[in-house]
Amino acid sequence: MKQYIDEKAVSALSRGAMYLGSGGGGDVKLMELMAKRIIRENGPIPLMSPFRFPDEEWVIPVAIMGSTTIFSEQLPSGNELKKVVEDIEKEKNIAASGIAGLEIGGMNVISPVIAASLTNLPLIDADGMGRAFPELQMTTYHGFGIKASPAVISNHPNQTHLISSDENVEVEKQARHLVTKLGGWAAIACYPMQGWQIREVGILQTYTLTMRLGEAVSANTMDANDVMEKMQEVFQNSIYGKPVKLIEGKIVDLQREIIEGTLKGSLIVEGRGLYVGEYLSIFFHNEYLLVKKNDATLATVPDLICVLDEETGYPLYIEELENHLKVWVIAIPSPFLLQTSKMLDVVGPAQFGITENFIPVEERIKSHDNEG
Repeated sequence: MKQYIDEKAVSALSRGAMYLGSGGGGDVKLMELMAKRIIRENGPIPLMSPFRFPDEEWVIPVAIMGSTTIFSEQLPSGNELKKVVEDIEKEKNIAASGIAGLEIGGMNVISPVIAASLTNLPLIDADGMGRAFPELQMTTYHGFGIKASPAVISNHPNQTHLISSDENVEVEKQARHLVTKLGGWAAIACYPMQGWQIREVGILQTYTLTMRLGEAVSANTMDANDVMEKMQEVFQNSIYGKPVKLIEGKIVDLQREIIEGTLKGSLIVEGRGLYVGEYLSIFFHNEYLLVKKNDATLATVPDLICVLDEETGYPLYIEELENHLKVWVIAIPSPFLLQTSKMLDVVGPAQFGITENFIPVEERIKSHDNEG
């Protein structure tokens, strides 16, 4: 296992995280450039296995909250991430010994890298989502009993805001309100915990896996078929299941609108080749959440749904979708921790307004094939 993160590893992380964002999570590129600059100045960052991290030492997870569009227009310095960590240390009267991630999909794969570099702390090989989700409480940290409070947010190194509440959903609500007042984005540190806790509640070794994925799909000559083969190899022996192809075809209908600052809508893919005559509907709310073929459901959150550009194998963000684009739709079985009853109460279909129970995509596909 790679024991440090250098500029090359940041490139691999960025690419891998795009496939784990399920269509959301924000564009990684700006954060990638910032992390490379900081690593160039400060040197590589130790990547520490959670199994080697001392039981009683403290870990502080960090992320960027808010609009990724506004974020790209008002770039941070990176010191905001350092400041929110320092303020939690002061509030709890602790000294952090490691930084962790909130989510591994999209741009927030990189924010803990920046925080670790600027605080001169190791990055713990773990996160709380195993993908991207839109809200702070949608983490295994919350699902298995860690308090989000005290939480600190900031979009300027000289000004921070403390949030204290016994209810994690209330922390999310207050943080979201503050982010809006601050102009649309902010750095956040929350869920401070000890080493023994992150081993129990975190999704472990996701940074290692994301780097492996990014390295595997880095060739410029790849198409969707090549990428799918590489992804199946990487995920074969991992906490995720083996990706499955749901359809290849072209987008023939796209309905997308911004409602209360979030992207909601659907797209329809008309099958080609072996899938001619088939139509797949994908529904999204910031991330891809549900795939249906006719009236049959093929995949739902928390399993990951990914739309690949057929020519490049590149995973398409919801904002990048266009009519007539040739695509593959694939599903990646989520880590088992997300499929437990406790976590389905937090990130299952019902939390996104989907009125059916979660069934793992592997079971749904097998059942659909048997019926067909």
